[in-house]
Amino acid sequence: MGTVASVLSKLEKADEAEPEIAERYLTAVGSDLAREVEDYYRRDWLQQPPPSFLHPDREALWVIDQALKTLEEFEAEKQDPILRGPIDLLRGELRASEAYLRRRDHTVAWVGDIGVGKTTALSYAVDLLVGDGRSGKRPAFPVGPGRTTVCEIAIRVAPTFGILVDAIDEEEVVRLARDWVSGLAPGAAGVGVSAEIGRLLRNMAKLKTTTTMVGDELVTKDPVVDLLNDGLGIDEVTDRVVGLMALKERTERQIILPEGSDDGLSWVSRLATDINSGQDWRFGVPRRVAVLMPSKNLNADGQQLSIVDTRGVEGVTQRPDLTIHNDDTRTLVVLCTKFADAPNATVQRHLRESVDAASDAIQRHRRCILVLPRGDEALEVPGSDGPVSSREEGYAYRRKEIELSLVNAQLPSIPVYFFDARNDASDKIWARLRGQIAQMRKGYALRGATAADGVRDLIENVDGVRTLEARREIEQEIARMLEDVTPLTGNIRPAYLNLIEQMAIGHHSSIAASVHRRGAWDNFQFAHILGNGVRIDANLRSQSLVSRIDHRLMDFESKYKDMDPVLRNLAALRARLGEGRQDFLGAAQTIGRDAYSSLLAKEGDVWSDSAKRYGMGPGYKSDVAKLWKEWFEQSADAHAASESVTERLQDAWTAWVLEPLRRATQATAD
Repeated sequence: MGTVASVLSKLEKADEAEPEIAERYLTAVGSDLAREVEDYYRRDWLQQPPPSFLHPDREALWVIDQALKTLEEFEAEKQDPILRGPIDLLRGELRASEAYLRRRDHTVAWVGDIGVGKTTALSYAVDLLVGDGRSGKRPAFPVGPGRTTVCEIAIRVAPTFGILVDAIDEEEVVRLARDWVSGLAPGAAGVGVSAEIGRLLRNMAKLKTTTTMVGDELVTKDPVVDLLNDGLGIDEVTDRVVGLMALKERTERQIILPEGSDDGLSWVSRLATDINSGQDWRFGVPRRVAVLMPSKNLNADGQQLSIVDTRGVEGVTQRPDLTIHNDDTRTLVVLCTKFADAPNATVQRHLRESVDAASDAIQRHRRCILVLPRGDEALEVPGSDGPVSSREEGYAYRRKEIELSLVNAQLPSIPVYFFDARNDASDKIWARLRGQIAQMRKGYALRGATAADGVRDLIENVDGVRTLEARREIEQEIARMLEDVTPLTGNIRPAYLNLIEQMAIGHHSSIAASVHRRGAWDNFQFAHILGNGVRIDANLRSQSLVSRIDHRLMDFESKYKDMDPVLRNLAALRARLGEGRQDFLGAAQTIGRDAYSSLLAKEGDVWSDSAKRYGMGPGYKSDVAKLWKEWFEQSADAHAASESVTERLQDAWTAWVLEPLRRATQATAD
């Protein structure tokens, strides 16, 4: 190359290089791979800048890019209104596939019950461990039998270690402090807060309890309880607690590992533990903590993974934070369960709710089960001829049992993986998870390839009479059918039934906390659950209509089975129908949440009646459920809200499903 060794060394370590320097380097290397890289960057791309040679889907993106280029040229040349619908449909398919594949980032969200062991397993999986050979490795995150971490934790790849904190605002801290003090008041029926939040608030305010032995009894002295016993009211004690927290000084949001530090893991461990327990004076109450760290497993196979350790599930899985991950097309949701009871009730409930809400996450490979064995559980599985001889054999037997359990529960089959934090190599589980993400991406690559084939067939057969007549017939038939399926059926499953069902599942303290906040408690958000109920009802209302459209498209596929261009066009229409349905159901959930948020905000009596029932003996959940059921059935405002939801659903059905199909099938000028 005619350059010094130090310059060459810097070039090889750099992520990017000037084109001229890179070409000189590749020519000098002269290997087959070097020539392949050189040829790749000589390609004439429509999209700029082109994807890196290291991009895992570079060839799929090349096919899509050239199809878009060809389609643009064809459209400019023909300017034929007859082809407007097919061209727009194919362009939309290509653009959607390109947008998904071009990005390499994905999220892996770990979901599981409180105490299931997901945080411990995750710490071992990403090698967030501290300790030495003598004391043994332990997770850098604070872990325990449950109720240890106070918020969601994310892990992101970075060149060095660091921590980012998204803290809740001061107003919410005051509400939490008041709930905490209320729960400690002697004889009070306050809803209190979770144990982990209470511990954090107590440490932030430096109001720790002390214990002493009096005779044979252990006596606890609580300074907050003492203030209440001295005659101060809940509001006065809350003011003192908030004042002691010094919230104005807790403004730090991010810290990066100082230069010269030797052990980044120990530094992260100390900092994360202190933030989680409220013992770092620089940080407030965290809503989300993101740990930055170097990681080969999270940055392999051309993928860029971020990990989210969600808050432990306590009965109800219909939580806003989980819904975000469930609906995100770039997120793989890992459902964690213990070895002995896999698939546990939470995993099955999660899958059932996915089916009831007509989510396409399972079909698009965005769900898996991760079983977390402990000790020798895998070796204690009975084999066909006695005890199994290895953990892998135990996993194989247990996987068959889990798959059979899903079949018996009439739940869809999804991949089942195993990870024993103390005995299994983390490389294997990440290889499997990355492989499943590759399957998620493959669906979009196939979708783009199908559309690219459609572009070629459209151009080669543009003058074909049969193809043109077929498109015209499809346009006319679909237009007539869309008129028939325009009206949605009436309410099938009232949204409030979902709320009643979730009350039976939820923990009484979460329900009480939500009632205390007029439905705004994260673990049991009334409006969110009602919104999900509207989505379930919208699915039931639209099922037969969607099925009717889909069957008509299948009839066309059978009729024109010898015409590949038409078949590809029909495949794109069916894909559009599927996406439109998901958009409609997502809109239904938003409509329900919005409508019922407004309704619940102005309602008073049922909230107060529900609040009064807490602390009055057994049967709290069933009594509160009965109060709400009667209110929804008898309240004129509730009936008006339901009617409003029906009207908005009709508009959403037309906007998200019918109109896109109508536009996509238009083959003649307006």
